[in-house]
Amino acid sequence: MAKLVFKRDSQFMNKMRKFDIYLNESKTEQIKDGETKQLDVAPGEYIVKMQIDWVESATHKIQIGADDTVHFQCGSRLKGMKILKASSALNTVDEYIYLEKK
Repeated sequence: MAKLVFKRDSQFMNKMRKFDIYLNESKTEQIKDGETKQLDVAPGEYIVKMQIDWVESATHKIQIGADDTVHFQCGSRLKGMKILKASSALNTVDEYIYLEKK
């Protein structure tokens, strides 16, 4: 079975909140601060993104084979003094919440 592995950074920003994992526009799972989550999926093509409230990460279109494992890293790009700009980042894709394929 194919696997999608999500590793979320442990950060002050959104520490007490869960990120929603979307596969093909359907909310599939949630991931907590600092958590690693593995999803078993059927081989095929997927559109993957993260969301918290109305704020979304960039989307990734992936093709996954039967024995493949695809790794993703997620979190917030708002660290240190950038946290002060949180309200302006709410309308910016992949800033308040990001998703990167590793």
